[in-house]
Formats: sequence, C-alpha cells, structure tokens
Amino acid sequence: MHRIAYFFTLLFLMLSCDTDKKEVKIEEAPIMYEASEMTLLMRGMYEFNKAARLQIINKDSLLPFPEEFLLIHKAVLTDPSERDKEFDTIAEQFIKAQKATFSAKSDSRSYHFNKTVNLCISCHETRCTGPIPKIRKLLIH
Repeated sequence: MHRIAYFFTLLFLMLSCDTDKKEVKIEEAPIMYEASEMTLLMRGMYEFNKAARLQIINKDSLLPFPEEFLLIHKAVLTDPSERDKEFDTIAEQFIKAQKATFSAKSDSRSYHFNKTVNLCISCHETRCTGPIPKIRKLLIH
C-alpha cells in the first residue's frame, strides 16, 4: 500500500514539473512507521482488556484467557535491546496475573485485573512511557 502511494506521489511530481527544465527534483516520501510485533500484540491486549474491564464491572462472565497473550515472550519489540531480565520478569508476572483474572471468582476479578494493569504500567515506566495514561484508564476503581 505504501509503495503504491509513493509511486503516485512520484508520478504526480514528475508530470507537474516544467518539461523545459532538465533537472527534476523529487522529494522523498516520508518514511511510514511500521508497528512491531510487540506493539501490535499490546494493542490487542489493550482492546481485549478494555472489553474485559466492562465485563468485570458488569459482573458478566469472561471469555477464556487468550493464549495469544503468551506471545509476549517471543514477539519482536520495537527496540529489541529492551528485552532484558526485567522485561521477562514483568512479562511472566503479567501472564500469571492475567490468567488469575480469568480464573478467579467474580468477587476477586477486579483485584487480579488491576494487578495486571499495574504490571503493564510498571513495565512502561521504564520503557515506552507514552501509553501509560491510556493504560491507567483500564484500572477499576
């Protein structure tokens, strides 16, 4: 898709140039951001947990724990150097807390859910801090 847009941009620039000039200057198209596997996984986790939050608040039954969340141990990070012992430890705690949310009785689901959300915040405090305000909105008060 990006190559098509780039092609049409170049084509438009070439056709709109004065043909009497021998030199045509074409500006490079901006580089488009491509989300990493981890970014896409975390966006999915956020959306799933946003729905789970409402189910917990409404005391509805929850879907089973999404096995895709286990990809947190393998997904490629935007900056692969950030996968360190701290990341792995928090990721493991996250998985345990998230599983506990989905297996807990309804009166303790919000506790486990908030523990999961706080682990996300804890990890994001040391790397990729941007989504913290959005993540905080998941907490159940």
